[in-house]
This record gives sequence, C-alpha cells and structure tokens, in this order.
Amino acid sequence: MIRAAILLSTAVVLSGPVLAAQKIYRWVDEKGNVEWRDTPPPVTAKKVEERRAGGGTVPAPALPYSVQQAAKNFPVTLWTTDCGDACTKARAHLARRGVPYEEKDPRNDFENFKKLTGSAEVPVLFVGSTRLKGYLEGDWDAALDTAGYPKTALVKPQPKVAPKPAPAATETPGAPAAPPQSSTVKLYTTADCGLNCTDAKQLLARRGINFQEIAVESPPQVEELKKMTGDTIVPVLHLGQFWLRGYNPEDYERALDKAGYQRPAAQ
Repeated sequence: MIRAAILLSTAVVLSGPVLAAQKIYRWVDEKGNVEWRDTPPPVTAKKVEERRAGGGTVPAPALPYSVQQAAKNFPVTLWTTDCGDACTKARAHLARRGVPYEEKDPRNDFENFKKLTGSAEVPVLFVGSTRLKGYLEGDWDAALDTAGYPKTALVKPQPKVAPKPAPAATETPGAPAAPPQSSTVKLYTTADCGLNCTDAKQLLARRGINFQEIAVESPPQVEELKKMTGDTIVPVLHLGQFWLRGYNPEDYERALDKAGYQRPAAQ
C-alpha cells in the first residue's frame, strides 16, 4: 500500500507541469457573453486574456487579438515626407482607427520608392499588398475595413517611424563612410537660381566630386522636388541619405566629409 501511494504521488507531481502549460483563453464575444475555450478566440473577440490550467494569468497582449491578426495578415506601411496637410491627415486617420503601422521616408531610398509606387507622390499607404496613392478617406477606410482593422481605436499603437534624412551637421559623429558612387551625388538646379547654384557647383568641382546636375524646369519636376524636400528651394544637394536645401558652404562641406569624400590637399 505504501509503495502504491508513493507511485500515485509521483504521477500527480509529474502531471503538474503538463497541466500548467495548457493555455485557456477568456474573451467577451459580440453579444457580451464571456467565453472560455482552449482554442484562440475569433478576430471579433474583446478583452482577450490567456490563462493557464495550473493557475495564473498571462498578461493580455498590448494590442487586441483582432488587431494583431489584421496586422499579421495585412501589415500597414505609410510612406510620407513633410508633405503638409495630406500627410498630417494620413497619420491622424491611422491613429483614429488604432492601426499599427510602419512609417517610411522615401527620401532615404528615393529610387526604390519610385520603383515600388510608380511615382514620387506621397503619402502612399500599403495595406498588405494593396497600394493607395494620395490620401482619400473613403478609399483608406475601405482597405482597412477589408483587412479587419477596427473602425475606432481600441488601444493607441505607436507607429514604427523610420529616421528622416537630416543635414550632416545634425548627424551623430562617427567614422566617415567609404565614398559612395559618384552617381549618388545629385544637384538640383534651375536656370535662374543665380549665384547660389553657381557656388554649389564650384564647391563640388573644387572637391573633385563628379555629380549629376538635374535642371528642374517642367511643372512635374517642380512638384516632385516639392514632395521630396517639402519646398521648391534650389539648389538642393542629394548626397546619399542627406538632402540639403539651398546653399550653405559649411553645410555642404560637412555633408561631404560625413560621406567620406576627402578634402583636396592644401596647395
């Protein structure tokens, strides 16, 4: 009898961790009923909790289960710049609906952005593989509804924001990078921008840098420049991740130093 009791106790002890590892889900359905199941809840569930059969509660996820499922199946990416009212409304729209999203700045990789979207227009919203150019409230709501995102925020998620390109003077100090290919250095000019454009070109030539001059002449070019930089000021130097509006020799020198271009030896 003693031997049997010892074996029984051992069996109970060994079974404990197995039961403790089993998850039980608790949630509130659309009618307000509380459900307890050993399977994950539907996307319409509210107040989702995970409990373990052995006792204890697993903290509820930061986002509701329905939002997590929508984000998993239809991740949202927002491409913006400092594009004014349209970009402000775009961010507010996603915040109002509680949509977790990643925000990207096309100026960090402009060529890839144009290939991805077919233009230089911002904002651009991706809901899964669905692409929406510009901000139209009805179209955005329709895409988010189809993906299963809530119509109003259940919680306020924090967007993942890509760093914006900044002048070299504001960059974190570090070892200079290897010089980029000459084709990555672009100078946007106009025919009538005068001494500033002339000085900018002379500075680049003095540093021995091959660059591509882009004459901004047609209305579409002007509009593209405005969307990328937030203004129509020229010259604009595009140097890797740097976009410098106007001409300031100190800013140009620092940007070129950061990019790894060597200054000419003193004569």
